Amino acid sequence: MLFKEFTVLLNPQSRKIVFGISLNAIGGGMTLSLLLVYLHDMRGFTNTFGGLLLAYGSIVSIIASTPMGALVDRIGPKKVMIGGLILNSLSSLSLSKVETHFQAILALTFINIAGQAIWPSQSVILTRLTPEKDRSKIFGFNFMLLNLGLGLGGLISSLIIQRGDLHSFQIMYWVDASSFLVYLLIVLTLHGEAVNRYIPKEDEPQEGTYRDLFAIKPLMLLGIAGIILFTFGYGTIQAGIPVFATQFLGLSPKWLGIIFGVNTISIVILQPLVMRILERYSKYTALISIGVIWALSWLFVGFAPFLTLFASGIALSISQLIFALGEMVQAPTIPTLANELSPEHIRGRANAWMSLQWGVSGVLGPAITGLMLGADHPRIWVLTMFAGCFLSIPIFVAMKKIAQQELR
Repeated sequence: MLFKEFTVLLNPQSRKIVFGISLNAIGGGMTLSLLLVYLHDMRGFTNTFGGLLLAYGSIVSIIASTPMGALVDRIGPKKVMIGGLILNSLSSLSLSKVETHFQAILALTFINIAGQAIWPSQSVILTRLTPEKDRSKIFGFNFMLLNLGLGLGGLISSLIIQRGDLHSFQIMYWVDASSFLVYLLIVLTLHGEAVNRYIPKEDEPQEGTYRDLFAIKPLMLLGIAGIILFTFGYGTIQAGIPVFATQFLGLSPKWLGIIFGVNTISIVILQPLVMRILERYSKYTALISIGVIWALSWLFVGFAPFLTLFASGIALSISQLIFALGEMVQAPTIPTLANELSPEHIRGRANAWMSLQWGVSGVLGPAITGLMLGADHPRIWVLTMFAGCFLSIPIFVAMKKIAQQELR
């Protein structure tokens, strides 16, 4: 059986949640990279508005993460997920109908609020359904299937989209909206303690607050280091590589499918191998390695301008292969460690805190990229990204020292 080493670790409940995440990712993959194109080409909005809209969405995610994390702890992850999935479905559907700037802003507002209801909730459920010794493997497997779904969604969208055809874009958003409803049906079948509000034992705190979360120093350091790491990784890769490749290197937009396709295919193929390698090392060593690997990927981006046009496309593809290796280390390590460090009664808040990695980096990464590439400084941009990958390492080293002291 394909991926048997992972599937044997899933129980009927966790199998459902992983399957739901994968199906939902197909819908997300269809729309993820084409929002700006849709808003510009089909709705007549400027690229400036589109860029600001994405940054605004990330800010909404940051603001929504705190109350959503508390809500997961207060009423349970399943109820929060149900609300989030319904809201996301309706918001994705409304995005297919937007005609004004205000409507687009409203749709993105609700999409990002819904995202902050879904992501921490599903992380809590998956953590509770999985024995601690198996969590890193399951988070890695989930990440692999997530990328497979995104890749399939991107492939499907390339077959549906027709230049200048509004209806083809609307079909994408209808399918995306439907994927949330399918996921909702799956979530409704989940039952048991893992999906409901956690009932503390007599010797445990009866109520949790963010003050309890802030008191866990290693978890705070993990979140801060993650924000830094993601800013110089995901945040700038997604915002900058398409612009760098097409406007500064002169590559055809078709190269972007190859470049990011290499990333997705690498994760699907190599994640099991990386998981086996990670078993030999501590989580803290793995964390430190992520920055080094991502810095190496930026070296290939930096070499690209000195190569022929075709070779520069290959260099960017290699950079995404290397970046994917860092992703395959990050995906099972950070969420597993975050949930190890979190007490059960504030697990929702802990996962909401960790979700800020995506929200904050989604604001800072594009902002740094826009300023530097907009000022025609691509080399400074690459050097900044390369150096920035190392900034999280001292924080991870400090975490490792704290962990070693606690073991003594």
